[in-house]
Parts: sequence; C-alpha cells; structure tokens
Amino acid sequence: MRVLLLALIALVFSTSAFSSPALTLQDHSEHQHQSQQENDASSFDAETEYVCPMHSQIVKDEPGTCPICGMDLVEREKKQDPQSTEDAHSEHDMSETSSEKSFHVPKAQQQAIRVTTAKATRKDLQPMLTAQAQVRWQQSAKYHVHSRAEGWVEELYADVEGQWVEKGEKLYRVYAPDLVVAQDDYLQLLNSINEVGNAESQRQFKRRGKQRLLLLGMNEQQISELEQTKQASYQVDYYAPQSGYITELNIQQGMYVNPGLELMTITDDKQLWFMLDIPARYADQLSVGQMVHLSSDQVSGHWMNNIDYIYPQIDPQTQTLTARVPIDSSIDSLREGLWATGHVELSPVKNALVIPVQSLITTAQNSRVLVQVADQEFAVKEVKTGLRVGDDVVVKSGLADGEQVVTNGQFLLDSEASLRGLQPSGEKAPAMSDEHGGH
Repeated sequence: MRVLLLALIALVFSTSAFSSPALTLQDHSEHQHQSQQENDASSFDAETEYVCPMHSQIVKDEPGTCPICGMDLVEREKKQDPQSTEDAHSEHDMSETSSEKSFHVPKAQQQAIRVTTAKATRKDLQPMLTAQAQVRWQQSAKYHVHSRAEGWVEELYADVEGQWVEKGEKLYRVYAPDLVVAQDDYLQLLNSINEVGNAESQRQFKRRGKQRLLLLGMNEQQISELEQTKQASYQVDYYAPQSGYITELNIQQGMYVNPGLELMTITDDKQLWFMLDIPARYADQLSVGQMVHLSSDQVSGHWMNNIDYIYPQIDPQTQTLTARVPIDSSIDSLREGLWATGHVELSPVKNALVIPVQSLITTAQNSRVLVQVADQEFAVKEVKTGLRVGDDVVVKSGLADGEQVVTNGQFLLDSEASLRGLQPSGEKAPAMSDEHGGH
C-alpha cells in the first residue's frame, strides 16, 4: 500500500514537471505576438501625420479637417526627432545645415495647393517704360506784361482772356504822370543839346534821354513821333511784345497800375512740353537723351522727341520724378492740360537671367523665391532683383540658369519653411492668434 502511494505521488510530480514548461512557453509566445502587433501599429502611427494645406501649423495624428478653413487634412511623413535623425541619417543632416536648406513636400500636398513652377532663363530684353504725361506750356513761351510807370488804364484793347494777339498789336493805353515828365525832359534836352560840349557829348546826352523813354515803355516809333511833333503825349499806348494767347488777364479799364502788378500773360502756342510722371524706382534707369513716344486717346497724332531735362526733386504726394520732353506742335493739335501716354526707350539688357514676376516674394527684409530642388524637395532662396520688363523680372544674384522657381503656391510653401526655420535670413512665421489656437 505504502509503495502504491509513493508511486502515485511520483507520477503526479512528473506530470507537473512536463506540462508546466509547455504552458509557460505558450503564454510567452502569445505575449510576444501581441507586443509585436503593438510595436508595428506604433511604428506605423509614428511615420505619418496629417497637415492642413492652407495652415501648416495645424498638424494631427489622424485624418480630419482643419479647424480654421475646414479643408481636409493631407497625409505626410512625420518629422523625426533631431537627435534620432542625426544618428540615423547623418548625410541628410549635413545637407540641412548647408547654405541651401530644403524641406520635403509630398506629391499629394503639392497637388492640394496647386504648385506650379517655371524655369529661370536667360534672354535679351528691350525695356520700355510706360508713364503718364501731360501737356504744359514751356516757361520761355510765357511773357508777363507789367506797366513800366504808375498810372491809370484809359483804354483796354485786349480785354478777354484767351484772346489771340499779334506781336506789335495794341494792348492798352495808360496815363502815367512820370512818363509825361520824361517826355518833357527829353524835348527840353533836344532844344538845348547844341549848347552841350562837342558832338560826341551831344550824342551821349541824347542817347540817355531816349533810353529813359524806352525803359518807361515807349517804343522807337513813338519816340520818333515825339521828336517830330515836339509835343508830349499824356496817354501812351502799349503794344504786345510777342504773338500768343492771353492766358492771364489781371486788369480792367480804369484801373490804377504800377510796375509791381502783372497786367497780363501772353503765351506762345508753338512752345509746348510733355511732362512725364516717372515712378521713383526707375530713377536709375532714366537719362537725358532717351527717346519718348507719345500718344493720346483724346486727340489723333503721335509725337516723339528726346528727354531734355529730368527734374531733381520727387513729388512728395505721388512719389514720382518729372521728365521733360519738348514738342514742336501748336495748340491747334494739343492743349495745355491734355493727358497722354509716353513710352520711354530704356537701354537694352543683354543675356539677363529672368524669372516670372509672380514667383517673387518681397518683404521688408528681402526678396526671395521658392525653388524646387527635387521632385518632392523645396528650398527658399534669397535673390536680388533688377529691372522688371512685362511679366519678367531680372535676377541679379541668388539664382542659377535653369533652376525651377515656384509660380503658384509659393506663399504656403514659404510659410512652411518659416515654421521649420529654413528661411535664409532666419525669418519666423507670424504667430497665430489664440482664437485659432483654441479651436
């Protein structure tokens, strides 16, 4: 009996010894399988994230919509930790720290923001600057009429502003006491001139007396009549010094006048200027002698001449320079104040590197473009630009011939570069307001 009991106990212990390791192995295998599934899921989740195409600061770990604009989030590769990236991809880090820093944008995100590109190319340019112009009288075309002596206007012949007068035509008649006295003194000089020294002295005295009358406004013919009649005129006519239009009339019949009063202005109609308003940014491209073509929608005709003067000052209101173009044309075809369009022929530019002007991002700090360096890689490059011709802008430095610049979607890509700290000048993206951040 005792032997049977001991055999039974031994059998129980032997069964436990063989069955327990199998159970333990099975439990361990199931735990490893479950851990592997969790690691695989965690690894998959760590590789992707979802970002808004319009607001790159909106990033989630699962699909959804942007809380700001409502657009569907786009899948992209999740950014790696800098330390792990350095250990696993040392060559990639070297490129990130180089002067040309690029960032990855998946094809799906490029399509969502409709990225388009154009190639930087070289071409010859013939710049043509277009500017507004206005017809003005030349300053030398205006003659300001003043009375040479104090007196009263007894008769006004040219009494309408805008009236045309010929040179030598009567303008007004004046009674001037000083002029009457000067005539009497001249007649007295003529009567006593034979008593003065020799012939040379007599000619000098007569010349001085005559010069006094000329300075007071009398002409040669009036002085000759005075010498013949020996009678002073109490009322003296004044004549037009040149032909032209009376563009200003400041007197009326019966008025008292003096030398300080401008009586009228006579303007020659064959001396006109086109005054061009040129934006100040083109100042370094303008020069005297450049050809200008002018036309107007208001009148028929085409005019052309060279710039003869560029005014040094800038208009504080319009921030424009004024360039002057003289025109040999009468008022029959042009009128003062008429607006026209001028095309200035600037110096040609040979073999210039140009890009579409729409690709350029200009800020207070710099001008820059987004460059596609690979199929899904982009970089921000600072550039210096020059002349703009049509839809092209000249690049002086910062780009190479053949590089692909982004012409659409560049502002969103620029914001992404700012968030990643990849701007060439270290610019940062503008901070979002708490209103958006709280949603």
